Order: sequence, then structure tokens, then C-alpha cells
Amino acid sequence: MKRVAVTGFGVISPIGVRREDFWQSLAEGASGIGKITRFDCSTFEVRLAGEVRQPMELPEEVARWAKADVKLGFGYAAVREALQQAQRDHLDEDSLLHLGVSIEAFDPEHVIVDGKVDFGAAAERSLSGTRHSLQVPLDQCTALVIARHGRPARALTNCSACAASAQAIGHGFREVRAGRCQFALCGGLDSMVNPLGVGGFQLLGALTTENERGESACRPFDASRSGTVLGEGAAAVVLEPLEKARSDGRPILAEVCGYGSTLDAHSLSAPDPEGEGAARAMAAALEDARLPPEAIGHINAHGTGTLLNDEVEAGAIRRVFSRCWERIPVSATKSLTGHMIAAAGAVEFGACLLPLLRSVLPVNPFLYRVGRGCELAHVTSRGMRFDGEYALSNSFGFGGQNASLVLRKYSG
Repeated sequence: MKRVAVTGFGVISPIGVRREDFWQSLAEGASGIGKITRFDCSTFEVRLAGEVRQPMELPEEVARWAKADVKLGFGYAAVREALQQAQRDHLDEDSLLHLGVSIEAFDPEHVIVDGKVDFGAAAERSLSGTRHSLQVPLDQCTALVIARHGRPARALTNCSACAASAQAIGHGFREVRAGRCQFALCGGLDSMVNPLGVGGFQLLGALTTENERGESACRPFDASRSGTVLGEGAAAVVLEPLEKARSDGRPILAEVCGYGSTLDAHSLSAPDPEGEGAARAMAAALEDARLPPEAIGHINAHGTGTLLNDEVEAGAIRRVFSRCWERIPVSATKSLTGHMIAAAGAVEFGACLLPLLRSVLPVNPFLYRVGRGCELAHVTSRGMRFDGEYALSNSFGFGGQNASLVLRKYSG
């Protein structure tokens, strides 16, 4: 079994479109949540989101596709940054490409013909080759990466809700560790900041309608939390055998040393109220890393800011870390970025790199009073120092999809 190094990380987020800006915002508690500008939300109860507001330079073909589905530009830009840091540009027969996404972008206007809904005419236009299809394919970002950077031995697109990109990274980790590939490019991309996305989550009751709170609307684990806020963006990581990366002189940001994934299948949208699936994912990641719970020095929680999810996750953490939870600092970075759905796991994996590289913890600045059942050692002060060796990242999604990843500080 090989040790697995992280040699590249790229991110596009509401709090920074480069990794250095992203990490600085996490440390300072700078929120990227504000009024929705991507569409007219005046008739919606929900009017806040974490939007990517900074411009990105994209190749012409990528920019063309990004006009149809903005997340494609996010995904490509994150992949490009990760590859550049890893000092790589080409995917080949020894590599794996695995990206997590959520649902296809769908433009309702495509089905309106002469004021009426006409799917037949929409399908005919889509198949004519004169314009983008009715629904942008889920694997389109994968196709754009391959077109610019070469064809890997395997290319996968994973659609498993909010755990999608964490599972993509976990899969890449296991493939590199087992020696089945020498290079894995993994991550995720998403944007639900559109009428169907915001409207759908609004109908589910998952989003806060406290628009007047502005940047502090998403308050994971707070007693007054009232729902999550949607975000958008992407992140990508490059994974390689540690010894080879070291001999090749590549930058080594951290090691991945454990992964656990479970499916509790309790409900389409609600978590198992006992947190069994979440607890088993964390326990499996620790077992995979061959670590006792006491070894973990930092946890980045899934922490959505919804009433049920936060309480269930906090209970699962206390159960798995029963002997030490009171001293393990817990971050909840969705308070700053919003919930980036399929991209959340990869972005928050990147958040776990911050304390391992810079010895400072991401802050949850809008946690004013811990809610009942949410008791943990929450990070609420900016500039809290970190000197631990291991971190755990949690991603728990709709349908009971759960994934946890263990990272280790690289010490040479």
C-alpha cells in the first residue's frame, strides 16, 4: 500500500477564486454570502446565496459552455489551478479523472415555442447541433478537461448529492494507494444558484428566508439557525504516490490516509435521526487510516445550518469521539461559502488543508449561541492556532450519502 500525497489544489468559491484568497478568507471569517444577482429573485422567499463574483479567464470553448451552465467554468478553472500547482499539464494512461456533480443545468426557455411548452421542438433544436442541448450533460466538464489536457485511463462523473466530490477524492485516494494509477485528478463542481435550484430547495424548506441577516444568514450549530444558504463553485485535488512525488520534486501539501463512505438510505432528503450512517462513515475513515479517534486534531463538519442536520451530525461526532470530542476543534465553513452541494466535499477538503499548512483554523464566525444538541468544541474565534497532525472532513448528502476523509500534515 502506497502513501498518498496531495500535490495540487485548485478552488473557485464565493470567498476566493484562487487557493490563497480562499484560505485567507477562511482564516479571517470573510463571508461570501449576499443578495442573489444571477437572476431576478424578487418573487422568491429566498434571496441570498454564496455567488462567485470574481471574474475568471477561460479558454473560448470552456467560456462558451459556461454561458449555458456556469458550473462548467468553475470546474475547469479549479482543475487548471490544481494541475499547475502539481506541475502537471497532461493526463495519460497512468491517470484517473473523477469529478462529482449534481444535476444537469436546464433552461426552461428552451421548451417555450410561440408561448407554449413544446418538448418536441426543443428536442429537435437540441439535436440539430446548432446550439447547446436542452440539458447540459453531467459529464461535460470532464469532456472539457479531456479536450484540453488529454485522455486519462479512466474518466468518471459521480452524482451522489452533497457527498459527490468527497467520494470522488476518496475513490482517487484508494486507486493511488493500491497502485492502480500513478496520478488522480479528483474534485467536484456545482451551482444551484438558479431559479430551479433555489426554488426547489425553497420548497423543501432547507433554505433560510431570513434575508435581512445578509452575510450571517447561514449559522451552523447556532441555536437560532433557520436553514442553509446555497453556494456555488468547484475544487480539484491532485493525488500521487508520496514517494514518487517526493523524488520528482513536486510540492506536497498533505497526505490523505483514510476514507469512509456509507449509505443509510433513511429518506430522500432527511438524515437518519440517530446519525448511524454519518457515525459509520467517520469510524470507517479512522479505521482505514489505522488511527484512534484521539489522533484527530481538527474536524471540518458538514454543518449546513439546518435544524436537523446539525444536531444529527454533532451527535454522531460525540458518539465516534466519545472520549475526546470536547477538545477537538470543529469548523463549519458553509457559514462563509454557503452550501455548494456536489462541490462542497472537495472545497471543504481544501479547507482542511489550511490548518495543516498554515497552523490556523477556519472560523465559524456566526455561531453566537450553541444550539441544544449541537455541543462541540466549535471554532468561533479568528486566528485560533493549530498544531495537530490529522484532520477529518465530513460530507453528508441527500439520500443518506455519507463520506469522511482523513488528512495528515506532511512533515517531510
